[in-house]
Amino acid sequence: MKNIKKLLVANRGEIAIRALRAASELGIKTIAIFTLEDKYSLHRYKADEAYQIGEDDNPLKPYLDIEEILRTAKEAGADAIHPGYGFLSENVQFAKRCEEEGIIFVGPNYKVMQQLGDKITSKKVAVECGVPVIEDNKQALTNVDIALTEAKLIGFPVIFKASAGGGGRGMRVIRKEEDLEKAFIEARREAGNAFGDDTIFIEKFIENPKHIEVQLLGDREGNLVHLYERDCSVQRRFQKDVEVAPAPSLAQETKDILYEYAL
Repeated sequence: MKNIKKLLVANRGEIAIRALRAASELGIKTIAIFTLEDKYSLHRYKADEAYQIGEDDNPLKPYLDIEEILRTAKEAGADAIHPGYGFLSENVQFAKRCEEEGIIFVGPNYKVMQQLGDKITSKKVAVECGVPVIEDNKQALTNVDIALTEAKLIGFPVIFKASAGGGGRGMRVIRKEEDLEKAFIEARREAGNAFGDDTIFIEKFIENPKHIEVQLLGDREGNLVHLYERDCSVQRRFQKDVEVAPAPSLAQETKDILYEYAL
């Protein structure tokens, strides 16, 4: 794998600043992108070069424009793109297009993302690996009628989730049948705006769960380790407010089981 000499960060705000700073500390030249609405945002001033994308005043849509981001990267001489999180970070097509253009995608190979970047598919992979998952409808919801049928089969309360992303976007809890249609429309619209993909599915909603994550680190040589767990249960609107490591109220036996499932 060739060394990265010039990196474009395809994101905005805090995550862009963090990626730009890390690259600079490694001696890598940096490129920021920004929309018209973000022209005074701090992240553009933290890079060696910065370029506006999009010509209208839509503050977010240009960050989902794969071809414009790639064009900007090539014109600026970038040999790598860091997607940050959200936006195109879990977009299989973006990772694939980077490879086709000879640009390093700082993240998983697109073939891995095809299995794990899409929540519907990744849950199927988890089941095949013997990992227990929350009950869901196992496929994309294409209309309200199908969503209602699946919700009744699973049993209320249920939750809509965006298949292509996270960060609390495209998620709606439905506790009774009459609230489903509005939630379906809102969840699809929000998922489409945030990730460029309005695919949603439905899961059984668990009241007051523990949200425990196991961090994994792997390389292109097949080496894989876990970096233990963190408790992300303190949330607001499905976005994590506090992360505590190690998880303070989880038995070591349970932690060991989670590590095994993760690897």
